[in-house]
Amino acid sequence: MRALKGFLQRLLGVNEREATAVVLIAGLLGVGAVYRTLLQPRVGLEPSQVQSLLDSLAQVQSVAAVAGAQQQDAPGDTQRVRPRRKAEPTEPININTASKAELMTLPGVGEVIAERILEYRRTKRFETPEELMEVKGIGPKKFERLRPYIRVR
Repeated sequence: MRALKGFLQRLLGVNEREATAVVLIAGLLGVGAVYRTLLQPRVGLEPSQVQSLLDSLAQVQSVAAVAGAQQQDAPGDTQRVRPRRKAEPTEPININTASKAELMTLPGVGEVIAERILEYRRTKRFETPEELMEVKGIGPKKFERLRPYIRVR
């Protein structure tokens, strides 16, 4: 052991502790290799078994594809339904007095933006509809979608 550590010290230019660590790591790697080679059970497939497995997977995939196509054709509880668009307000909403729920009926306004409008309104009333663009999340495009549904007086 000392001879091996001395050899590693000269070869690698390391001190005695570092040489001991290298020997310990090499020993652990050796034990792991022996375990893996001799003691661990081997699982291997013959070429015919691989082909059989691939055929089974292809059959399962084709059955799943047929079932998926049938499910799309037949309406039912399992079919995904696209969420409906929310109903837009029938008359303009006063953004200075509207509740959070009322604001959320506006197109493109969800809970977060409705809360931001309320927060803005706590500090300052809207004097013009265009001031709505000062609220984070409402830019020119969204404002143009909202314009027919809002008022400030």
